[in-house]
Amino acid sequence: MVLSSRLGLYTVIRTKLPTIGLRLMAVNSLLRIDRVGTRRVPRILSAKNAVKMAERPSSAKKGLIDQTFLKLLMLLLAAVFSGHALAMRVDAELGVEARLFYEDGLSDQGNVGESFTFKAEFVADVGESSQLVFTPYARVDAEDERRTHVDARELFWSTVGDDWELSIGGKQVFWGVTEFNHLVDIINQTDLVENVDGEDKLGQPMVYLSLVRDWGVIDLFLMSGFRERTFPGEDGRFRLPFVVDHDNARYESNDEAANVDFAARWSHQIGGLDIGLYHFNGTARAPSLLLEPRPNAPPELVPEYAQIDQTGLDAQYLTGNWAFKLESIRRSGQGDTFHTVTVGIEYTLVGLLGSDIDVGIVAEYFHDERGEEAFDTLFENDYAVGLWFSFNDESDSQALVGVIRDADSGETVVSVEARRRIGEHLTVSLEERVFSGADDLDPNDPASWIPDEDNRAAFLEKDDHMQLELKWYF
Repeated sequence: MVLSSRLGLYTVIRTKLPTIGLRLMAVNSLLRIDRVGTRRVPRILSAKNAVKMAERPSSAKKGLIDQTFLKLLMLLLAAVFSGHALAMRVDAELGVEARLFYEDGLSDQGNVGESFTFKAEFVADVGESSQLVFTPYARVDAEDERRTHVDARELFWSTVGDDWELSIGGKQVFWGVTEFNHLVDIINQTDLVENVDGEDKLGQPMVYLSLVRDWGVIDLFLMSGFRERTFPGEDGRFRLPFVVDHDNARYESNDEAANVDFAARWSHQIGGLDIGLYHFNGTARAPSLLLEPRPNAPPELVPEYAQIDQTGLDAQYLTGNWAFKLESIRRSGQGDTFHTVTVGIEYTLVGLLGSDIDVGIVAEYFHDERGEEAFDTLFENDYAVGLWFSFNDESDSQALVGVIRDADSGETVVSVEARRRIGEHLTVSLEERVFSGADDLDPNDPASWIPDEDNRAAFLEKDDHMQLELKWYF
C-alpha cells in the first residue's frame, strides 16, 4: 500500500521596510497521497531573518547547479561506462494536469491552469555491486513561467558491500515518521513550484556513506552545491502577495552555494520501535524572505539563507494495529535556539465490516516552544486529523480526507484526494483543497497583505481549487 498524508509548509517572510516593520507568515497546509512510481519524499521547511546576512551579488553562483550536475554526469559516465557492459532499466511517465480555482488570485492570476510533465528513471547496473541512477524531470506550464522547468531529480553512482553503501552525486533522502509535518527532514530542497504541499524535492549533490552495524545504521553526508528553493512566479497560484526575486539570493556563508554541509544520522530498530537521531550543520533549506523596495516598481522578496545547526529525533512504535509517532528538533542559528515537536497516533482498521477495505485513522499535534513568536511555521499550537482508505482492488483505488486547524486562530485547511489505476499504464487522481478561517486580503491595499498572528495564511483564501491529473506509465 502506497498511501500517506502529510502537511506542506511554505515559508516565512520578515520585512526590512521601516514603514511596515511587521512579520509575514506564509504557510500552506495540505494532505497528499503518494504518487504511483515515486518514493516517499518529504517536507518541512523553516526560515528566519534574525541573523545579519552579507549582501553580495549572486552572479558568481549563476549556473552553478547546472554545471554541478553536468560535471557529475560527465564524470560518472566516463568512470563507469569506459570498461563495462551495462544492463539498463528504464521507467518513464507522461502526465497532464488541470487545475480549476474557484476565484481569481489576489493579483488577478487566472483561475484555470494546465501543465504537462515528463519523468524517467534510468538505472544502469555496473558490474555486480554498482549502479548508475539518473532521474530527469520536466514540466511545461501554460500560466506560470517559473513552473516551467527541467531538473535532474537524481543523478548518482552507488556501490554496496556486505555492510556498507557509498553514493556520489545528486540524491533524494527522506527522514520522518509523522504524516502531516515532517520536522526532521532536512537534506533536500523543496521544489515549491511543483505543488503547494512541498512534497516535491530537488536532488542534493553529496557524498553519502552508510555503515551497517549490529547496534544500528550510521549514515554520513558531505554536501555542497546548495540548491535554492523554487517559488511560483508572478502569474502563479499559491504564491505570496509579493514576487520572490530569484536572481539576488543572499547567503550568510561567504562560500554561498558552495558551502560544505554535513549531516550524520544513527538509526536502529528495537522490537517494534524504529528510532533515528541526527545532527545537521550547514545552509538552511528554507530562506528568510526580506521585503525590499524597488525603484519605480512594487517591492519584492529577497531570499536569505542562514547557517544553522539542527539536531533531530524521530521515533515510531508499532504494536498491533496501532502506531505511535514522534518527531522533534532543536535548532540554533536562526535567532534564539528553540525546540519543536510533533506527536501522532494512527490506528488501522483492517477489512472494514468484513470487506476488503482498510481504513486508517490519524491524529497529530504540533507544538513550538516559541509560541506566537514562531515566525517560520504555523504549527506553534495546531492539530490535524485524517482518514485514509485503501480499497485493495485491482485498480489500487485509494482516498484520503484530512483537516488541519490552528488551535488559536481557527485557520483551517480541508483536503480530499482520490486516485485509481485505469488499465496497466494509466492512473487518474483528483484533489480538492479548501482554505478557511483567515480574513480576505484587499488586492488594492498592500498594507493588508501583512497579516497579524491570527491571520497568517490569508493569502491562500482565494486558492481553493480542484485538480485533475492523468499519468501514463511506460
